[in-house]
Amino acid sequence: MELYPFLKLAHIIGFILLGGGLLAVWVSEFQAYRTNEIGVFAESSRYTAIFYDFLVIPGAITVALSGFFLVRNLGLGFFEEPWLMTMWGLFLFEFIEGNTITRFQFQKTLRRSKKALEEGKSLTVDVREEARSLVNRIVHFLDLPMIVVIVYCGTVRPDSWPPILLVISMALIVTALLVYFIPRLARAS
Repeated sequence: MELYPFLKLAHIIGFILLGGGLLAVWVSEFQAYRTNEIGVFAESSRYTAIFYDFLVIPGAITVALSGFFLVRNLGLGFFEEPWLMTMWGLFLFEFIEGNTITRFQFQKTLRRSKKALEEGKSLTVDVREEARSLVNRIVHFLDLPMIVVIVYCGTVRPDSWPPILLVISMALIVTALLVYFIPRLARAS
């Protein structure tokens, strides 16, 4: 029996879990930006942690394992194709960033929002900013553009660096726009 179809299916399922989890985290974080109530802010923070732990992490592990075995099964070299090198490089970056900086940031937000809720504080700009730093916003808004670059590389498979660098640059510009505009737009609504 051929192993390739099962590996490919696992890879697709992993990306569905990972992408769905990142979208769910994005929506729960957007709700946290929109609210003026500390209870909703704390609940959004809790959902962010749940989506991350139960969708993003299992999806990332599935993608990593199936991707490794797909590369081995297809006889590809990890450093021979620009698209493949970009896929695993960005995936590794996102995996490390997601399990260090992002995890630290959303756990901090969860702790501080629970503490503010228990102390009966209202959701002021100070409480919001204490829970949300610029680093938090950057890593949060970087996730979706980077997964789009990874999916682009896996589907289009560009064989040279210029299109890959262009797409990465576009993703970074989108991230910067999201970091600047989304919190302002959410609070205005």
